[in-house]
Amino acid sequence: MAVNETFYVEPANVMTSEAWRSGRTQARPEEVGFEAAQLERLESIFEGLLTAGKVQAASYCIARHGRIFASRSLGSRRYDGSQPMEAGTLRRLSSITKVFTSLGILKLVEAGRLVMELPIGQCLKEFDTPRHAKIRLSHLLTHSSGLPADPGSNGEANPDPLGFWERARSSDWLSWVAAEPLAHEPGARWCYGSIGFMLLGEIITRSVGEPFHVWLAREIIEPAALHDTFFDPRGRDDDHFCIVSAEEQARLALLRAHGVPATSAMGGAYSTCPDLVRLGQLFLERGSLDGKRIVAASTIEAMCRVHLTAPAPHWGDHFPDFQYGLGIEPVRHPLISPGAVWGHEGAGRCAWLFAPEQQLTAAWTLPTTVDFDPDFCWTPRAVIWAGLR
Repeated sequence: MAVNETFYVEPANVMTSEAWRSGRTQARPEEVGFEAAQLERLESIFEGLLTAGKVQAASYCIARHGRIFASRSLGSRRYDGSQPMEAGTLRRLSSITKVFTSLGILKLVEAGRLVMELPIGQCLKEFDTPRHAKIRLSHLLTHSSGLPADPGSNGEANPDPLGFWERARSSDWLSWVAAEPLAHEPGARWCYGSIGFMLLGEIITRSVGEPFHVWLAREIIEPAALHDTFFDPRGRDDDHFCIVSAEEQARLALLRAHGVPATSAMGGAYSTCPDLVRLGQLFLERGSLDGKRIVAASTIEAMCRVHLTAPAPHWGDHFPDFQYGLGIEPVRHPLISPGAVWGHEGAGRCAWLFAPEQQLTAAWTLPTTVDFDPDFCWTPRAVIWAGLR
């Protein structure tokens, strides 16, 4: 997707409602083999969520063959309803951040600065112990290390009795994680672990000798021309952010005051839907954009290959054969062929997906304080992929 390619903006009243605001596009749906009626259906779902008070806004972007054919937004980017949500509104990515951390780790593997086969204790002295001797980088990337899993991911009724996130944000979080017993042998189970990605961020920091987010910006985000993707909000106008609560506003203020913490490696990046679609194009073009190599083609191929098949507790579900790539997930859906679509969700409220064979990439965000609704991530992906001709 060329950075300087000519764009046009569709009229704001296209499809469903004048409340929708259109961003820049490069093609019409029919020009890239997509049924425009599915966009109407997608927007009706998002409108329903807004009308029901389940979300404060919606934004989405979809491209095929490197051309954006839909970029639309609805609702407010402020929880007081004061400002409109737009395509360029900045939103915290939550766990989609893990894709950037994964790319960073594998770029260091490409350069021979990290070795996938060695124990993580070779990179982090706190984990150079008999207990952690079997944990490899691949276990962290596939959520199979046995280290503490996210509260609630096992389907437990009382998910956080000991203040998991408070400990994870403490100054001695590394010592706490290293002292915890393993829940299972590395590789034996899949259990979602954001802590593992905090460790990956720390590994990047120690390997390159500077904060992981500074290195990621220079080596991946900036070369990929992801101009609205970043970890450090300093220098960015507050008015450009989507904020869903006073607590989130306070978190942003803390970042401005104190800088980027270790937790950001697992969920602290900010971006926009058009930037995420460009990230998807990086995967579709096997590590390059606009003729510029960002990571090796072998890295992209490795990320989009199943590296783990294992039992998985999954927020109340129990899969006997859950599959995972390196930092990204093959989409499980009865209407989508296994391995045909890959991506990541963020806190169940935003999603980023790409399909190599169909040359399609999509991203959407639904700013909300509601924990889960199937219409947040599950329904939209089915509707979008049903639009392919």
